[in-house]
Amino acid sequence: MKPIRAAVVGGGAFGECHLKTFAAMPQVEVAGLYTLEQDKAKALCHQYGGKPFENLDQLVSAPDIELVSIATPEDAHYESFQALAENGKSIYVEKPLATTLPEAEKILALSQSIIAMSGHCLRFESRLAHVFSQREHLGQLRHMSFRNKRRLAEKEIYGRVHPAFAMLCHEVELSNAFAEERFKRVIALETRFSGGQVDGMNILIEYPSGATASIEGGWLLPTQSSLQENDRCSLDFEHGTFEITLPNLGFTFLSAQGCEFRNQQYEFNVYGMEFGALRTALEYMVQCIQNHTPPQISTVEDGYEAVRLIAAALQSANSGNWVEGD
Repeated sequence: MKPIRAAVVGGGAFGECHLKTFAAMPQVEVAGLYTLEQDKAKALCHQYGGKPFENLDQLVSAPDIELVSIATPEDAHYESFQALAENGKSIYVEKPLATTLPEAEKILALSQSIIAMSGHCLRFESRLAHVFSQREHLGQLRHMSFRNKRRLAEKEIYGRVHPAFAMLCHEVELSNAFAEERFKRVIALETRFSGGQVDGMNILIEYPSGATASIEGGWLLPTQSSLQENDRCSLDFEHGTFEITLPNLGFTFLSAQGCEFRNQQYEFNVYGMEFGALRTALEYMVQCIQNHTPPQISTVEDGYEAVRLIAAALQSANSGNWVEGD
């Protein structure tokens, strides 16, 4: 089968992740990259393939590009999505879908005429995917508990947006997906202990079925390089409870800097080839394009519902009250 030609918009850390993942996929041919930093675009294309595009219009108008990943900063997804969608490109847009509800609504509307997918690739993390595959046998969902901690040093980069959008959007999307329904109401609190953006957030969610979810996290870890993330979730069903921790897979590296925990689930390199949840998500997207079928996992609708819940949580944190889902 003819390879899918794919390009990336955004040349930061996530943009490079997408480029090198595409380069590792035999069913994909890297077409290139557009980023504001042209020197960086040239260097990345030299390493992973394709060509640097001078502007977004040049990429959008390329007739042979079928798939584009949007990996721009969290609050800059809409402009690229609009231009690409109006030109019929298939789009994988990094999480969160948007950082405002009006922009999320516009992206949702634009997505109806194309093959598009939101970048909540934890839906493809092997352990979480296993729980989803067993969902119909687990009985009633009772409670979900998610914790997501990152280094305070990361706030220098990702503090450009609220931590609910920068990191907790993954857990919000997972919560909605396991509940299999829109939220009934939400209440939230913010944590502040350093300057600038909010440092953390606690969210409590109730669903119409009676299931509940608690989500907490933020830039809460000490600023050392050896401990980059500390996530866990507990999923309570009628017929059993799942406990999952990230990145704890019994894989550590002890050095003068301390004990480093290696995450082998999201994206990792084996002899020059990228694997993990991101690659699985992109391979699923490519399969949808080849089969001319809309994605059923991590859809734009799922991404929109995550933004809708976060918007309600931010409203709750500001007012101190429960916010109803409708």
